[in-house]
Amino acid sequence: MNQHVYFNILDDQMLLFSQHLHDEYALVTNIFQDDNGTVHRAGRICDWFDEHSHILLHINWPAKSPDLSPIENLWDMLEQRVKRRNQHPRDLVDLRDQTLSEWLKLD
Repeated sequence: MNQHVYFNILDDQMLLFSQHLHDEYALVTNIFQDDNGTVHRAGRICDWFDEHSHILLHINWPAKSPDLSPIENLWDMLEQRVKRRNQHPRDLVDLRDQTLSEWLKLD
């Protein structure tokens, strides 16, 4: 994805969705979070968030920071459990089944 595609997503989809939440649920400010990827930090993108800051609070997220995102740690744990099975998945269905089996064992 490049900054132009990202800009179009923000302008065509995110803005409408934020406005809907603002109008429908009386949310004064919605929160939007992304990482510090180069696409997300392009001048045009930063300007877009500044322009729409009245309905959308933009929170930066450090790039490559899985420790700050609990789901990333969970995915890593799940991957390790599937690998420890020593049963290489035969296909995507088998991978899904093994992953689901390990998911259900999580506590």
